[in-house]
Amino acid sequence: METHPSLAVKWSCPDLTIYAGEVTIGEEDRNKMDSKKRKLEKTRITEAACALLNSGGGLIAMQMTNKSEHPVEMGQDLEKSLRELIMSPNMQAFFETKQQEDQFYIFVKSWSCRPEDGSTKPRICSLGSSLYCRSITSKVAMDSREAFEFLKDKKACIKYRPTDDGAPPAKIPRAMCQNSLESNPAFEIFQSKKLEYGQCLLFSESTSIEFKQFSTKHVQAYMKNIIPEYISAFANTQGGYLFIGVDDKRIILGCPKDNVDRDSLKTVANETISKVPVFHFCSSKDKDKVSYETRVIDVFQEGNLYGYLCVIKVEPFCCAVFSEAPISWMVDKEKGVYRLNTEEWVRMMVDFGPEASSKDLSKDFECQLSLCNSPPHCRPVYSKKGLQHKVDLQQRLFQGQKESARQ
Repeated sequence: METHPSLAVKWSCPDLTIYAGEVTIGEEDRNKMDSKKRKLEKTRITEAACALLNSGGGLIAMQMTNKSEHPVEMGQDLEKSLRELIMSPNMQAFFETKQQEDQFYIFVKSWSCRPEDGSTKPRICSLGSSLYCRSITSKVAMDSREAFEFLKDKKACIKYRPTDDGAPPAKIPRAMCQNSLESNPAFEIFQSKKLEYGQCLLFSESTSIEFKQFSTKHVQAYMKNIIPEYISAFANTQGGYLFIGVDDKRIILGCPKDNVDRDSLKTVANETISKVPVFHFCSSKDKDKVSYETRVIDVFQEGNLYGYLCVIKVEPFCCAVFSEAPISWMVDKEKGVYRLNTEEWVRMMVDFGPEASSKDLSKDFECQLSLCNSPPHCRPVYSKKGLQHKVDLQQRLFQGQKESARQ
């Protein structure tokens, strides 16, 4: 669990209060700020708002660094960040502001996923989903709404996918797509043992092919930075090949051997992919595995070893692959402000209820109250089948409380 280092929580007030420290308020003064400091303040405020939205609402309190005798507006960059967080131009639906001397307050209401203008909202709000997909030749980050639909579709697909041979649902698409990747024109290059510097590849970028250059001497840091997002994008789409060492004109350049050695290239690629979070809706035994293969190919120039081309072949994944843990925050009395891990985030996004349990509770319970638009900490209320009267249900609940008290 990652707790927030810069946000303090106070529970003694009527409202849950998060102290965000010193913040510059007002459009004019914010425009004069150092860009890095302005961004840090904006991020801190947005993360505090996210935590309160997901935790029933509360108050963000901050000390104004720029004292003003007159009321000032919050600042366009802060307003924009909060609008993007709630995915709506209607800030009044979730936020109200107040200035009192040198203190500035943002009152945050509880999150609701009630549809606006027919659009569906996710069950919690997030600054980023860390889910990617391929769109023709591009790597595209899914926003919260797109991630919500993606996860719902994956969950439904796994649950209802028919199997003719009794095999686990997750195993079927992987076998099919393995043949698809091997028929890809990139597969021949992937199997090569050596290539020529300046050689032009006979295929271009596509949904399943991406070219990246080693444009820096800091090769390992560069690879750690780019690999997770492309692994997520390929795995969540149709699979594909990531070529590191090819420019946009399809020319093989490789990475000079003076900057890196063969073993370190493969090691950094494999270690980076091993840290990519995944989530399974299915019963796959490979719970923590993205199926991939890394090849480091020698690149020669005029008969001498010049450097290396790194190629990663990624198979499509049965469920969901993330580049990192989603960027979403909550606040808790004991934990303070903390970032959700991948499993917590997915389960809140898709509303895992009794159907996710190992037992089929639907045989014994029926849903009496839908809380589909409620804050994420609220859960559906279920009643025992056959209980026709509220008094009967209350007596059973009271009896359960008495037994718990004795224990």
